[in-house]
Amino acid sequence: MKDMMIRINNLIDPLRMIADKVGSPLLDLSFRLYLGWAFFKSGMLRAKDYFNGSWDTQVFLFEMEHPVPGLDASLAAPVTTIAELALPVLVGLGLFSRFGAAGLFVMALVIQLTYQENFQHILWMALAASIFIKGPGPLSLDYVLLKWLRKDSKV
Repeated sequence: MKDMMIRINNLIDPLRMIADKVGSPLLDLSFRLYLGWAFFKSGMLRAKDYFNGSWDTQVFLFEMEHPVPGLDASLAAPVTTIAELALPVLVGLGLFSRFGAAGLFVMALVIQLTYQENFQHILWMALAASIFIKGPGPLSLDYVLLKWLRKDSKV
């Protein structure tokens, strides 16, 4: 029985190594891109209202449809628009990604608590929490910069 388990482990081991070296970084990247795209799309729609001269619609939505506690609608609309455009770019590129993920987590939490409950918001929070806790992975600018800084500091 033990020999059979060793043979099975030896067969599976190369797959495990491929998953660790290729699969895990690609999964990290897909988490970042999916989360970033979800928020960036929303930010683009808000920005479109601004550039089309219908910004009042966004302010109205923050007054009546989904007010943010503690923030005036005239401030909440531009702050969330800027956050929905900037934070996803950081997360997608993997640049200051823990900061970006924390911001997106808070935004998803506020959406979940103040606007409407939706399973998708919980998924966004889980992805943001994963990025915040684990980091962006090796397919990120954070990883490249950190590697470069560590190499530079050893000189």
